[in-house]
Amino acid sequence: MKWTQATGLLATCGLIAAGGVWAGCSNGDNGNDGGTDSGGNDVQQNKDTGGGDSSPNDSGGGDASDGGGINVDASALDCNYYCDSIIAACAGTNNQYLDKATCVSMCGSIPNDAGAGAQSGDSLACRMYHLSVAAQSSANAATHCPHAGPYGYGVCGSLCNDFCEQYFASGSPCKTDVVNGYLTADACRTYCNGAAGADAAAGAPGNAQTAPSMLCREYHLENAYKADGTGGGHCDHAGGDGGGVCN
Repeated sequence: MKWTQATGLLATCGLIAAGGVWAGCSNGDNGNDGGTDSGGNDVQQNKDTGGGDSSPNDSGGGDASDGGGINVDASALDCNYYCDSIIAACAGTNNQYLDKATCVSMCGSIPNDAGAGAQSGDSLACRMYHLSVAAQSSANAATHCPHAGPYGYGVCGSLCNDFCEQYFASGSPCKTDVVNGYLTADACRTYCNGAAGADAAAGAPGNAQTAPSMLCREYHLENAYKADGTGGGHCDHAGGDGGGVCN
């Protein structure tokens, strides 16, 4: 995977000729902290069924709160560019990552073997396509940010497979936590596809701290990635028993 620094793109307003996307300019900040979690209350937000895009060329107007106003080149299959773009376009209630560093760490486990423009399948290319659509408007962001995030939500991969792949990735701090976690990736998928996955509709994993759901476990897995490689206690919360937080 090529790792290059994207420069100047997120501050640029204009027309992307290749994608036909009109965008303005805006900024977003999720304000989450990746330290050991206190288990404070938070609600799941903006759940989505993960359905496909019925209007990929929507020219909806920009909204400074989230999405709309960010130029995103869907052909740029690069983790730094992807993370800069998704942090800016999927902010607030559409937040998919806690911060850029967490995104970059998790991006290394996303397959990068599909050509630019792929609209489905577990790949960085698919996520970049849906991110380019999400950036067109706040309405698009609510639908497509989950597709562009780490878990794919049935469009750019499946929630359970992507969650478990991230949990057991080589760079994951949770892969050896077999006491409160999962014995294997297959055991993780079996658990996720059972009762815990029943309410796992697409949402904003960067915001959900508590509740018995996979969305909560996704949030704490991201916190585990963020906690300087130690997990910061979040691997337990992302595990099958919820660690007293996600159960």
